[in-house]
Amino acid sequence: DPALARVGPDAIRPSAFIKEVQGVPFTSQKYLTSAAGRKELLELLVRRKLMLVEAAKAPIDGGLAQRLKELKALRAEGQRALDKKYFENRERLITADFMEKLSRPGGPLHVTDEGILAFWKTESEVRASHILLADRAKADDIHARLLNKKEDFTALAKAHSEDPGTAVRGGDTGYLLRGSLVGEFEDALSGLKTGAVSDVVTSPYGFHIIRRTGERRLSEQPLDDALKTRIRQALQSQRLSAWFADARRRVPVRTNDAALADLSIPTKTPEQ
Repeated sequence: DPALARVGPDAIRPSAFIKEVQGVPFTSQKYLTSAAGRKELLELLVRRKLMLVEAAKAPIDGGLAQRLKELKALRAEGQRALDKKYFENRERLITADFMEKLSRPGGPLHVTDEGILAFWKTESEVRASHILLADRAKADDIHARLLNKKEDFTALAKAHSEDPGTAVRGGDTGYLLRGSLVGEFEDALSGLKTGAVSDVVTSPYGFHIIRRTGERRLSEQPLDDALKTRIRQALQSQRLSAWFADARRRVPVRTNDAALADLSIPTKTPEQ
């Protein structure tokens, strides 16, 4: 049972990975068993472990201590057969509490109303489409077909993209805010002019072909509650990515790409 990754003293085992895959809808399972999907899911599990390792360094306050005590009492009352579930619930409590602490005023994830207003005044949002592929050779082939103007981007995205959320829309991602994207994707998109198509971009999730389709200033829209929420989420995402990057400098992370690629993942059919 080789570790797919090690985060500090903790290991991510195939059993945990397979359980995550089987816990999502069938259409998502298909993506998560692809090379790009495997990388994305492993990164998510690595981040969970990083959060737990860092949370273990923080003091346990009264509120969390009481919730953990209540959880332990339930386990003692005839639920010892559910030990694994107990530890999963315990991890969820600790992670949620730690995230809340990071988001408090003065914490690294805290976003102020002033920060939201400044973002709204100065930033734009960009609309894009992309084609995500797990195979580099296939990505290069589709990219060449686009450059030769032989085929339509939307049609190719619908036929070949492995991103189930955008493929059905011809690759359209909608409007995106800076900080809400994986770094490699965001860097490539920011360097494109409207209408232009990127080179093949490699990210932890696979190979992207990106087209920039539009741009608009945020300040041209009313700063209503919905936009404030989007901006807050983008700023928190920026800060969380920075926090994880910093945590990786404190906690060694090692991944086993060969074991991940070789992992056999049984999935359920829609009928099951």
